[in-house]
Parts: sequence; C-alpha cells; structure tokens
Amino acid sequence: MLFPIIKKQLFMLMRNPVEILLLIGLPIILIVILGNALSSWMNGETPAITGKIAILEREDEGRQLERFLEDMKKMGLPEETIQYFEQEIDTIAPIRLLKENVFGSEELQDMFQIEEVNLSDKEKILNDDGYTMLLEVPENFTYDTLRTMVLGEKREAELIIYENDQQQIAAGILKNVLGQFQEKLTKETFLQQNQLDSGLVLANNENLANEIIPIEEKNPINAKKYYTVGMATMNVLFIASVIGSFAFLEKKTQVFDRIILANVSRWLYFVGILISSALFAFLQLLIIYGFSWIVFDVAFPDAYAFFMTTGIYALAVGGIAVLLTAISYRLESETLTNFFSGVIVTIMAFIGGSFFPIGDSSEIIQQLGNYTPNGASMSAYLALLRGDGFAEIADHLTFLVLFAFASTVVAAMTFPKRGISS
Repeated sequence: MLFPIIKKQLFMLMRNPVEILLLIGLPIILIVILGNALSSWMNGETPAITGKIAILEREDEGRQLERFLEDMKKMGLPEETIQYFEQEIDTIAPIRLLKENVFGSEELQDMFQIEEVNLSDKEKILNDDGYTMLLEVPENFTYDTLRTMVLGEKREAELIIYENDQQQIAAGILKNVLGQFQEKLTKETFLQQNQLDSGLVLANNENLANEIIPIEEKNPINAKKYYTVGMATMNVLFIASVIGSFAFLEKKTQVFDRIILANVSRWLYFVGILISSALFAFLQLLIIYGFSWIVFDVAFPDAYAFFMTTGIYALAVGGIAVLLTAISYRLESETLTNFFSGVIVTIMAFIGGSFFPIGDSSEIIQQLGNYTPNGASMSAYLALLRGDGFAEIADHLTFLVLFAFASTVVAAMTFPKRGISS
C-alpha cells in the first residue's frame, strides 16, 4: 500500500507544471545567471586593465653609459674589471631594464602600451587623459645610478612620475611595479658595495623553497561549481513545502479520511510522505547536477560519495516535509508551511552560503551554517568537488542523518493520533 501513496504524490506533482518549473527551472536559471555574472569575483580574477605609459628621457642613456665607462678607465681600475663592465653594461642599464624587462614583461606588455616621447610633447601628454602615467627620466639618471651602484658614491637619482588621477587602479599597479624595481636596484647596489655575489641570494632563496613541504593541491571551486551546489541545496528545500502543501490539501478535501476508511494505517501514510519527499528531492538534485555536468562540466570525482551525499540530504528534506505536514495537520493551518517556504528557506540559504560564501568572513557563521541541512550538504558537496573523500565529509553526513532522524521523530510525535480532526 506504500507504493500507491508515493504514486499519488507523484501524480499530484505532475498536475502542477508551475511547481515543476519552479523546482527544476528556477535553480538552473539562477546557476546560469550567477555562475556567469559572478565568475570574475568568485574565481579571483581582476577586470581587464589597460593603459598607456609615456617615457620621457631628458638625456640619452647610451651616452651616459659611455661616459661611465670612460670614468672607470680614468680611475685606473683593473683592465679585467673594465672589460667585464663593457660586456655587461647593457644588463645593468636601469632604464633599458625598466623598458625591456619590466614594462616589456609578458604580464605587463598585454596591459600597457609603452611610448617614448620628447620633451616638447610633455604638456600635451599631461593634458591627455588617455595616458595612465608619464615617467620622466632626469639628466644623468643612469650615470648617477651606476656611480652609486658600482663605485659606492652617494648620488641622488630619482624618476619623476606624473600619474593620471582618472586611472587610479592602473596607475596604482604601475607605482607598485616601479617600487619593486627600485627595491631591486637598491638590493643590487648593496651587493655591489659589499662585494657580494648576487647568486648567493638566489641560492638561499632556492634552498628556502626546497624546505617548504608541498601541500596536495585541491581542485579549485569556480563560480559555476559553487552556485550549482548553492542553488541545488537551497531549492531542494522547496520540495518539503510543496509536499507539505499537497498533504494539507488532502486534509481539506478529506482524502486522508478516505485513506483511513480504506483501512490504511495513518503511519503508513506518514511514511509515504517521508519516502516520496526524499525521492522527489533526490530526483531534483540529480536533474540539477546533471544539467551542470552537461553544460558546465561540473563533475564530482567520487561518484559513489556524491550519490551517498545526495541520498542522505534527500532524506533530510523528507524529514522536513513530514515535520511540516505533521504540524500543519496538528494546527489545522498551512501557515507554517508558507512561512517555511517564504522566510525560513531564505534565512537558511543565507546562513548556509547558497548566495555567497559568507562563512569565509566569519568562522562562527561558517559553523552556524554547517548546522543547517543545506549548509552541511553544501559543505559536503564542495569538499567532494575539491577532491576530498568520505573522511573529510563524515561530520556533515552524520549531521544530516541525525537531522533527518530528529525531524522524523518530532513529526511522529506531532502527527495527530486519531485521523485528522482535532
């Protein structure tokens, strides 16, 4: 007799295409919208930043390099030293390094367009909002920098920066890059003045890196994966309110009375509500995850753990459904069921992290979210997507089992003992 009750619930659901559309179509639409709209934020990506950099050199760097080498010869330095700097002079020319190795790097060359300008163009560029920054190199900059680095003299060598206030993000990036470049020059100066080999620093860094214990990398969670789980775990809760509404409708139309008159135990009807709700929730989750698997390639590495988690969560949803049914039968009112679908589900979704990872900002909120059925299941699903196994999600599954059991027990205690009438 249990199967006819489940079949009856299925027919009632099929006669309500609007409910089916909301239960299946709404989460899919939300996954598509949120997964695409928030992909940059969830994936840690930054908006595309582009700009133009104008470099104004008041003196040719090549002439400064020649002057520096002539000074070294006049100082009577060893021939080997002079020959070394003649061969390596291009590798220590600061402006050339800045243009070729820094601004010409793979990361920055796609973001910024470099343009070398003359002094006569300075005012024009400063009034042009299309430029992110004007970098002015004073006279003797390279010459003074090399005499400080190589000969240990105290000479001031500063670049003059004009930034566009209307492109603060791009200008901020460039200032940060220039700061790192200055730090590197300072480090090289220290090594040169103390006659240290820069290879020692590199070797120490490599040794330090080798001492770091590698951590097993997990599969990253992008926006489509996150909102697939978030919308699935949230919307499946509406199954409980839908089944609860169907059951209360049977109270008003005296269908339950006829079932009792047919010598069917009310507890069999109670179990039928539990199983049908869990079955429908299981099917809803499979459809939503199946869609994301086909369209967005959201796949769970451990299929067995996925089906186990889905089945346990569906059973928890069934527990909520029978609890709502029992209370509405006891109170002879559908108010609680409507309040659950209209308010409680939203609160649980917010705390559980269905809308955004609120738990990342507070450990307390994260723990609180894990004590909701949707939050616990969401944590379990995300762990599985990252590549974890049963050991990592055991606590969440245990909570869901206990929640389903407690909800069912409370519903059984609340369910009217004599038919439906109070």
